[in-house]
Amino acid sequence: TGEPGGPSERALGSRVGGPARTAPKRRGPGAGRPAGTFPFVDDDVIRAWTAEERRRIARDLRIISDVAWDLPSLCGAWRCRDVLAHLVWLAESSRPRVVFDVAKTFRPPRRAIGRIARKLGDSDPSSLLERLDAAAEGRFVLPGAGPQVALAEVLTHRADITRVTDGPSRSSDERTALAIEAYRDLWWYFGVPSRVRGAHLVADDAGFEVGPSDGPEVRGSGTSLLLALAGRPNVRSELRGAVEVFG
Repeated sequence: TGEPGGPSERALGSRVGGPARTAPKRRGPGAGRPAGTFPFVDDDVIRAWTAEERRRIARDLRIISDVAWDLPSLCGAWRCRDVLAHLVWLAESSRPRVVFDVAKTFRPPRRAIGRIARKLGDSDPSSLLERLDAAAEGRFVLPGAGPQVALAEVLTHRADITRVTDGPSRSSDERTALAIEAYRDLWWYFGVPSRVRGAHLVADDAGFEVGPSDGPEVRGSGTSLLLALAGRPNVRSELRGAVEVFG
């Protein structure tokens, strides 16, 4: 898209203050596939995973240098420090605060979210990491969405930062699979086209598959597949198979 593209940037850009839409209740990786392929994941478990992943970011990314935090991230025109700031803002937020913060910029929601991230991103990265750790249990999610969206936000933006700073990478796992399903299940929020939803995604490094088994197959690491779904075009070279589904 050429714009910041985590779940909240695209979805909040059109949903802040708007009517909530109901998310699918099944949140196990592989939703839409034969029952039993993956276990159902309880909302409280997903929230605990999200808090843990925020704390891992706060711990792992402390080794990134001040210079590297100023590098452009994979997320549109945002610096790595802006992406971190965005994660802090979401972790600390409530729905009233999000509406207030966006409204007081006097800008359309999508541009407002970018402005908020860049302004907060001027803060010292060490202090932002401390704030993310302190707010790890934050429960704000998009109106009508479930906690899997917050998890997808955290995993996507961690990779947005670490891919360009050589920060500690994270291995793909069932949480990555659940984040991929968040993009697919809530496609109307995130603008995921039908050709992508119809693809059979295979994570070579984590042993999971997502999407209809008879769809065009795309293979790669779980994180590369996640970033491709999030609209990061520079990861497409890491994928194999029917990569054209990603445009």
